Amino acid sequence: MIRMFLFAAGFVAITLVLVIYQPGSSRPSRDVPEPVTRAEPAPLAPTAPAQIAAPATQALAQPAPAPRMAAPTASGTMDDQALRKMTWDTLSNLNTATGRESAPGQPGSLLHTIVRRSLEDGNAAPAPQPPVVPDTYVVQAGDSLISIAEKVYGDVNMTGPLFAANQAFLTRPDDLRPGQRLVLPAP
Repeated sequence: MIRMFLFAAGFVAITLVLVIYQPGSSRPSRDVPEPVTRAEPAPLAPTAPAQIAAPATQALAQPAPAPRMAAPTASGTMDDQALRKMTWDTLSNLNTATGRESAPGQPGSLLHTIVRRSLEDGNAAPAPQPPVVPDTYVVQAGDSLISIAEKVYGDVNMTGPLFAANQAFLTRPDDLRPGQRLVLPAP
């Protein structure tokens, strides 16, 4: 009993020493770092008249100014108007980057192309049509209610409604005779 206590105490002591003094690594400080936040971009300076009159080759050599992003509100979210403006600006920048001259939403723009392709019916699969169920079924040799439900409805769970619709001449589900006409309920 004493040996077990000494082994347990030794194990706990060695574990604490290893946790506190981990070999090969420096102990990290317990200070909690400040949360990382996105810096607000600097406002864009107005363009000087000399830059407006510059030739096109010189304008291509200069990097384009970074697009101004909408600022989040105090709660960390953006209002609808700011999101709408940010989306519109992004689509305009994508139009420019892909060589499109149209405004977003106009024919020839990226947004117009995306919307048009999503509305095309050529790529969409046709809606599945419900199976056409006849009004009656003539029982064949070897048929059971399960096999009939599978053939007609494609679902063996229709066995119960099939039996219920034909209880006038079926006392049990296995009372089927070849040539007998069964009424088929709607699925």
